[in-house]
Amino acid sequence: MAAEAPLEELERVSNELESLEMKYPDAYSDFSGLFKKNRSVGYKNICKMLMGEATPRELKGLD
Repeated sequence: MAAEAPLEELERVSNELESLEMKYPDAYSDFSGLFKKNRSVGYKNICKMLMGEATPRELKGLD
């Protein structure tokens, strides 16, 4: 499946991820594992919770 984002943006994000992995290898591994274990929740939902933009109840439309 081809990404919609331009190649330049994808490469920039890839470089930022590599930098984070080098700076914080343990935390990077933990987050990577969290995303892998919870794929069914959806990356957007995980990111919204991570950034403090939504709670689980808000994502379900309960609040």
